[in-house]
Amino acid sequence: MKLINKRNFISIVCIFFTLITCGKLLCEKLCNFTDKYYTDNIFTILAFSVLITLILSVHYYLRKFPFLLVFIGQYVVTVGIVFFCIWIHGLLSANAPTAYMDMFWSITIPFFGGAVAYYICFFYQIRKANKMLERLNVEE
Repeated sequence: MKLINKRNFISIVCIFFTLITCGKLLCEKLCNFTDKYYTDNIFTILAFSVLITLILSVHYYLRKFPFLLVFIGQYVVTVGIVFFCIWIHGLLSANAPTAYMDMFWSITIPFFGGAVAYYICFFYQIRKANKMLERLNVEE
């Protein structure tokens, strides 16, 4: 996975969307569960994919801050936006009693999965670039 930028934003959203959707479908198949809100959930997964990718892509601008602080901040912002959307939805119609907890888990699992994959690739690319720079410095 490459550094998220304007050119590859849509392709990374598509990758996250596909992985999360396949995970959802696999879990439903294993549990013999049929989802009567299938269409709504697919569009919600797409919105989560865009939101998580957008928030992860901001880390480049926050590189002067410690990584752990940025990671925790990204997670808190993501959950905050989702809870705000649930609150707005609750003003317009009734939410399930477990809406906040359900959405907490629905965001936490994809966020950490996507963030771990993204940051592992990101730090691997940084290590690779540093080794290339070391070789160039030794050759001089």
